Amino acid sequence: MSLEPLLLTGAVVAAALWAGLAAYVIHIDRRRTAARSIVAAVLTTLESARLRHATEAERLEGVTPLLEQVSRDMVLHTAADGGTPRHAVDTLATYLVERWGIYTIVREASFNRKARDIWRRTASLKVLFHLDHPQIVELLGRAVEDPSGDVASVGLTLLGRSADPRAPGILIETLRQHRIPASRIAVHLEHSPLRPAEQYRTLLADDDPIVRFWGATLLAQYPEIEWVEGALAALADDPDPRVRKAAVQSLGKIGDRLAGSVAVRMLRDEAPFVRAHAARALGELEYADAAPAVAELLADADWWVRTAAKESLEMMGSDVWPVLMRCLDHRDGFVRNGAAEVFQNLGILDSLIVMEAATDDPSRAKVDLLRRIAAAGGMRLTDSLIERAGPEAPRIRRLLATMGLEQAGAA
Repeated sequence: MSLEPLLLTGAVVAAALWAGLAAYVIHIDRRRTAARSIVAAVLTTLESARLRHATEAERLEGVTPLLEQVSRDMVLHTAADGGTPRHAVDTLATYLVERWGIYTIVREASFNRKARDIWRRTASLKVLFHLDHPQIVELLGRAVEDPSGDVASVGLTLLGRSADPRAPGILIETLRQHRIPASRIAVHLEHSPLRPAEQYRTLLADDDPIVRFWGATLLAQYPEIEWVEGALAALADDPDPRVRKAAVQSLGKIGDRLAGSVAVRMLRDEAPFVRAHAARALGELEYADAAPAVAELLADADWWVRTAAKESLEMMGSDVWPVLMRCLDHRDGFVRNGAAEVFQNLGILDSLIVMEAATDDPSRAKVDLLRRIAAAGGMRLTDSLIERAGPEAPRIRRLLATMGLEQAGAA
């Protein structure tokens, strides 16, 4: 038998298969397009003046003829879509229950028969959550244990939005188990409509430092609860530096005098990042009494700590200027430069130099102060002064020249 007829037959069969496949794809695409058009019509109808303020029964009756033209999956998908208006979800969820029964939705929210059904499970969970079904918290508890990341993520999100008092306990227990990154769980706990401070308190005594860390972090939401400051202060001596860091960070947000005294002590912590957060906490507390202790960190070996010290002094405000003045004569260049930066960032330097540049008889004391600050800050500081001066730049350049800094800002 000749090879040509075989090749011709094969080509014809391949072309037929390709044509059939193309026709099928086109048919499916047209069906999906038609279904989306119907769903859009449903949503438009529910927004119409006729149904916007109607009863739920009237709204359902108004769109049922349209909904009967699309699949259950399409209705379920639309009801679970975060972009669907809430009142439309009410109607779609009611239709799903009346048409296919609540037990069908509960069954599909309970487990995945196939990997491709994961979306159906997550959508069913969202619908049941919207309906406030009595089993929803139990179902969400199972969802966060699911190996599918999509299912677990929906479980976390809905538990974080739940007003059921059992929801935070499930999230906290999941945090303890380390199956899901604790940071993800903490985000949902922070946004929970519930405020389970007492449950967070139990985390502070956990054997796991990661759990203690998140307990200390989450308690930053409760400045109004008396015991919180003391409970966080007790963590200042925790063996894990991450826990100490979380404790002092939260103390900076919610504390008072006790928080300030604890943060001062933690300025000498062995871990640089703890020292840095202790400094920032004192700044957030505006604990100006601690300015001398914070200023000592301008000489710290760790650049992050030095930066935190500068930021802290800036947060304390212009009352720290006597401390900064002493720093200008420090033997350590980092301290002198850091103090000059704080003077600049507080606006003190700009105010001084603009005032003195505007007069024909500058104050000797102020000129001396400006010279010390400018010398401590270096060329970069004086150059930036001129750059910010705008029309006053020539006057400021002349004043700097009289201070022996005529090269500063030279073009």
